[in-house]
Amino acid sequence: MGTVMVATRERSRLRRISPPPPDRGNGWWSSDDDPQSLALPSWQFGTWLGLGTLTVLFVALTSAYVVRVGGDPVSFALPPTLWVSTLILVANSLVLIRTRRLLAKKHPHFVRWLGVSGALALAFLVTQVITWKLLAAQGVFVTTNPHSSFFYVLTVVHALHVVGGLAALVRCGIHIRRRSRWTTLHRAVGMTVTYWHFVDAVWLWIVLVFLWTSL
Repeated sequence: MGTVMVATRERSRLRRISPPPPDRGNGWWSSDDDPQSLALPSWQFGTWLGLGTLTVLFVALTSAYVVRVGGDPVSFALPPTLWVSTLILVANSLVLIRTRRLLAKKHPHFVRWLGVSGALALAFLVTQVITWKLLAAQGVFVTTNPHSSFFYVLTVVHALHVVGGLAALVRCGIHIRRRSRWTTLHRAVGMTVTYWHFVDAVWLWIVLVFLWTSL
């Protein structure tokens, strides 16, 4: 009998100190602050993990470039289209920030801004092709010297990631076409915007590295 009474009192004490279920919204957290909702979503974790891997790749390439050239200045003139490409990607980041804000408000104009982002991505690829042609006109090819080798490698690898960003934009367009749920569309656009910001930041890093070695 004594053991039963002790067990009953213990259960009563635990009930008093245990937090109420999240759906009540009047305990240690509100209904909007379910501890499970505060965890990092798996898709977001996967995105950042992938971007971290790509960051290691570009850092390794640029580090190898700096070590290989050993302080020697760039032996060719950087094409002016390099600055056009940079402006295009900066504009693309601003466009995607606007896109994400409109989507958060469920404003239909976000579709237009996604289209603008796609057009800017295509324009960037065009300027890259022009850049490579200008270098070829100077007689600068992949095997000309270490500077040209790493320039072609870094810009081509980056261009491939831009193509990946275009594919992500097309995926968002497919979700829009199919009238996917808002949560699905929001996740797809969020991943795409994050990826594009990474691609833009990598480009700025590449440009700064070659500017530094050209001094």
